[in-house]
Amino acid sequence: MSFANLAQPKYIAAGAIGLSSLVLARNYFGGGVCKINKDLKGQVVIVTGSNTGIGKEAAKVLAGMGAKVVLANRDEARTLPVLEEIKRETKSEDVEFIRCDLSDLKSVKEFADTFKSRYQTLNILINNAGVMYITERRATKEGFEMQVGTNHMGHFYLTTLLLDVLKKSAPSRVINVSSLGHTFAKDLGFDDFMFEKKYDMDAAYYRSKLANVVFTKELQRRVADSNIKVVSLHPGVVTTELTRYIDEKWYFRIPNQVIFGPLLRVFGKTPLQGAQTTLYCALEDHEKLVSGGYYSDCKIKSENPVARSEETGKKLWEVSEQLIKAKGF
Repeated sequence: MSFANLAQPKYIAAGAIGLSSLVLARNYFGGGVCKINKDLKGQVVIVTGSNTGIGKEAAKVLAGMGAKVVLANRDEARTLPVLEEIKRETKSEDVEFIRCDLSDLKSVKEFADTFKSRYQTLNILINNAGVMYITERRATKEGFEMQVGTNHMGHFYLTTLLLDVLKKSAPSRVINVSSLGHTFAKDLGFDDFMFEKKYDMDAAYYRSKLANVVFTKELQRRVADSNIKVVSLHPGVVTTELTRYIDEKWYFRIPNQVIFGPLLRVFGKTPLQGAQTTLYCALEDHEKLVSGGYYSDCKIKSENPVARSEETGKKLWEVSEQLIKAKGF
């Protein structure tokens, strides 16, 4: 077909309709929008995994509202340009990088110690960092399966280390970024919690995300008298680097790059859209935030029924503590 034919009104109209449909679809799948705008001067916020994706966007918005934001990331080289970008775009100097590798408990401890030496308050802790779909079993520094070890164990240890500051700063809040994927896990598999017997990349990710929600519920029970709100959330299907590990295998890489990648770019959320529920949970009035709630698209949603079991919550806390203590921490 020639350019002249394409320039005919019927083809122009069809193209306009197609483009409009894509824009409408993109907006539809963009999900809920946080419309809350607050003055956060004097508020201290930690965001893990904030050198890219939704963590970066959340950190930028909160810094723009005047919060003192600590970027808790493992890679200094990748974080420093982001730090300067956030400072430049928000015109705020109250943004700081403190190294924190959630797959290394020593690094987590060092982060907590450094943070406490510089700050006396912590108003919002956003446990955002995560890894997803690692095709072969990998281990953290302490030998934990990488997805469960990073997504749950690292954040569990970090939160417990900072709990005293959170209590002292109340009203404060902890926001755990989980995933709809947590609903696909039937249990936490305590008989093989770290997939040492049999590894499954999907099951490991789903288990780590279920652990985020179970931890949220159990932590909320334990701080019920401290005026700390603990919530978890599903950010949506977001175009980020989270799926980078799946490209390591060619039989995953080809369909991911040819089929799923393009579909995600059209129908998936942008990082800023994906950050909206995180921002909502960070900015909603304290008394309106549902204690132990699970959110998606800036609304309270129903979580996996497994997460509501107090017995499961207590077991997860005990197992997590025992694993950490067994490593000398």
